Amino acid sequence: MYSQKPDINSIKIGDETSTIDTIVNGYKTYQVVRAALETGLFDWLEAHWATSSEELEKALSINGSFTRSFLQTLVDLGYIREKDDRFANTDLAATLLTSRSPAYQGDWILNAANEQGPWNSLKGMLVSVAKNTGCSGGESPQSIKALAERSLRGEVQGVTRIIAAWEGFGSAKKLLDIGGGHGLYAIAACQQNPELEAVVFDKPLVVDQTREFVRCYGMEDRITVISGDIMHNDPGSGYDIVIISHLLYKFRTALPQIFGKVASSLKPRGIFVSNHWFCGPVCGSGSSGLLDLDRSLQSYGHPLCHPEDFAGAMFMKGLVVTKRTTIPGNLGISHVHVAEKVPDGCSPLPGQKESCGCLSCH
Repeated sequence: MYSQKPDINSIKIGDETSTIDTIVNGYKTYQVVRAALETGLFDWLEAHWATSSEELEKALSINGSFTRSFLQTLVDLGYIREKDDRFANTDLAATLLTSRSPAYQGDWILNAANEQGPWNSLKGMLVSVAKNTGCSGGESPQSIKALAERSLRGEVQGVTRIIAAWEGFGSAKKLLDIGGGHGLYAIAACQQNPELEAVVFDKPLVVDQTREFVRCYGMEDRITVISGDIMHNDPGSGYDIVIISHLLYKFRTALPQIFGKVASSLKPRGIFVSNHWFCGPVCGSGSSGLLDLDRSLQSYGHPLCHPEDFAGAMFMKGLVVTKRTTIPGNLGISHVHVAEKVPDGCSPLPGQKESCGCLSCH
């Protein structure tokens, strides 16, 4: 075990272990919140105001030996409050941790411990020799719910504002969301334009979950869900708006083909809206290593590169970028490209120049 037997009394471990304790305590804190969600504690407290610890033990089958410290941890975190040995949700928990709340984030929390997810098998992801294989477990119902909850932290709202600001939005009739998953981008756009109908196009393993989201938002009569693979199937044509959000990472080498299908799906002067992460200069975003790693795990090994060349790849298929902007999200800045389909025979918009067409670094 040791090359030399150490003198125990000479070993000195001081405050430098604080970072280790922070890491371990963070894991323990996560497990407390995870257990609260899995036992239904926050939902129970929302339905039964000012509950005693004994009532919680009985209702949720919690071992009384741990109840006091378990609840106190949640009090310390600011998720529940206690008065006279009776407990209730704080406003923060009611908003973010009760399943009936529109802003619920519980699945995002629980999905971090998904047995098939990238964080639970990080070593395997790090040492894998396969490129762009993606994150396993990404199509499970919990993963789709988690992605929906993440997108509600500002990305869906930001993209919808950009679409609604388009001068043709008021007269738009058809929208296509390719790889839409939860369908929230299509749902939000339809909420802003009562005349708009939408199609969400995604793989067969996903569409049942998509339909559930559509039903929950009462959009069954305006949003159709179609299963298929954009590389092999045709999502139709005649759309005023096409959206792709956080899908193209695994199609880096097939961007011209994808953009060609987008162009074929759009009406002349219709718009394509792309929402994706891009790496920063020299493939560094300038954010924390943990955030960069999280984006990489969520984007099939690496965000996209070179926004200018990305726009050039659209140009080659008749899609001229008219607007570029960024929107914040919980994993950092996302780049939004809005491109207009130029009618056949028309010249590009003034000032637009074709890029070299380089699609991504590898």
